[in-house]
Amino acid sequence: MKRSKKTVAMLIGAALIFLVGCGARLGEEFTEEVNVLEGVTLTIDKETLTSEKATYTVVNRSEKDLNFGQDYSLQKEEKGKWYQLTPANPVAVTMELLWVPAGGEETLDINWNAAYGKLPAGHYRLIKNFADDESGYYLAAEFTLE
Repeated sequence: MKRSKKTVAMLIGAALIFLVGCGARLGEEFTEEVNVLEGVTLTIDKETLTSEKATYTVVNRSEKDLNFGQDYSLQKEEKGKWYQLTPANPVAVTMELLWVPAGGEETLDINWNAAYGKLPAGHYRLIKNFADDESGYYLAAEFTLE
């Protein structure tokens, strides 16, 4: 009896290790509106895009100064719906406040390998939070890995 309990416990442990080791997994469906702030875009530079990292640019052609942080999330499209990717490892970002003035733009590098691992082929988007003096907004930049 003791031996079978030990075997079952080892099998469950191995299954959990396998699941955790699979890299980024799909989480909840994301249904919030994105890219509703007129005159502001978030794009991924296709020249820098790899399965581990990219460079993104925020262009602010609105009349509002926007602030944002280093935090982000990644989502994957499945059957026309967007799902949050669950990081394989905890995501640590600095708490600095960044900003893009009205009429300005900002280009930054992002490396998601430590948190999500190498992403397999698929259609993804980077989600970042931005805010002005009145409200917060989600901006999304779609990209495809082949």
